[in-house]
Order: sequence, then structure tokens, then C-alpha cells
Amino acid sequence: MKTRTIKCSFTNSRGNLLDARIDTPDEDRENMPEKSIIFCHCFTCSKETLTTFRLSRLLAAHGYTVLRFDFSGLGNSEGAFSETTFSGTQDDLRCAAAFLADNYQAPAFLMGHSLGGTTALSIAQELNSVEGVVTVASPSEPEHVLHHFGHALTLLEQGSLASFEVAGNFYDIAPDFVTDVRAMDMEQCLNKLEKPVLIFNIENDALVKQSDARQIQDWSKADATLINVSNSDHLLSNREATQAVADDIVQWMKR
Repeated sequence: MKTRTIKCSFTNSRGNLLDARIDTPDEDRENMPEKSIIFCHCFTCSKETLTTFRLSRLLAAHGYTVLRFDFSGLGNSEGAFSETTFSGTQDDLRCAAAFLADNYQAPAFLMGHSLGGTTALSIAQELNSVEGVVTVASPSEPEHVLHHFGHALTLLEQGSLASFEVAGNFYDIAPDFVTDVRAMDMEQCLNKLEKPVLIFNIENDALVKQSDARQIQDWSKADATLINVSNSDHLLSNREATQAVADDIVQWMKR
């Protein structure tokens, strides 16, 4: 099935304009798919990151509408990354869901790669339209991302602004980020999640441990399916692995 990509944007509750794309089957508006998905990218990534871009396009080719967007302060979205908090990314996702509901269809599924999956899990229960959640290489706790901070974490814990490096890029971050991620109780959140979850664990993932996938499965109140992905990495760089993940997602969503 041919697909097309629509440029769009929406505003979060803090007044930041967030840049977004909608990947959809190349059909008339009247014949748009019944199911829509929101895809959340990983920490310090963007909607164009390999994992998010490829999976969104593959799912659109299967007949779904997929909204992918840049969180505040990343990609082409407004806002300062130094002001990022986990609560802020949750707000961005809520606003994305409202935008999709107002302009297309309310999201039937939330998906996320790495911390994006953790974010999706954290608010899925409060969105009535959402039927299930898909996570790819996601940590069970948002606090997991603090491993990126190195020596900067000491400065942040002392109340000072600091910077950290990811893949050769440096990011300023404020102490509020640390306080915020540590305040999130994902066990309690997942114990209340009554919607099914599909969990992809990347074997030999250098960033997220396999125990995180099992923890999400154990904490989930509703049915949680765990699938192990071999011969790939944290970003699902292997095209065959990405295709297999997309096929598994479609089969799960149809059920």
C-alpha cells in the first residue's frame, strides 16, 4: 500500500508549537483508516530518528494513520530542552492525542521507542480512546535515563544546571528533570493500567536491560505480551528486524 506524509503542528499546554508528521495510507480523507496511532520517540531523539521513522511508515503501509512528533526542545519543536521534564513529555503526548482526536481520529494505540514507550505507558489509562500500548526497547522506569548523565548527575543533585553527552551531542538540563523522573512510580502506574501491552525486548541492547521488559510485563495489570528481537540493536537498525517488529505489531493490534 502506498503512503503519504502530512506536515502538521500543534501547541502544548505551555505554549510551545510542536512539529509533527502524519504517515497515512495514500487514500482520500473520507476513507482514512479506522485506527490511528501516536508514536513517541526516544530521549534526546526526534520524530525522524530511524526507529520512529521506519516503524511509522511501515504501519502506515499496513493501513494505519500514525502521528509522530518532536517533543518540546527537540527536532523542530519549540521550547528549551534544558527545561525538559518527564511530566512535560507526558503533557506533550496528551496534547498530541487531543490534536489527533480533533483533526483526524482519536488515537486507538500509543507506541514508543525507549523512553517514549515509558511515556506512553504512563498516560495510556487516562485516554479513553486508547485500546493498547506498544513499547520498543523501553525502560520500566523513566529514572533509567539518568545513566546518560555521568558526572553531571552530581551537579544536578546539588541544584546546579549541567550538561550531558549523548552520541556526541551535548544537552543542557536542569535539576528539575532529576526530581521529576524520580517521583514517577511506574509500578503503581502499570498496576492500574487496564489496557493490553505489547513489549519488544531487544536482545543484547546496549542501553536498556532485558530485565526492564520483564519488569513492565510483571507490573502490567492487563495482558502483557513480550517479544524478544534478535540480530538488532537499540535503534532497530536492522531493516529485517524492523519489518518483523512492524508485522508483529499489526497482528497484535488486529487481535
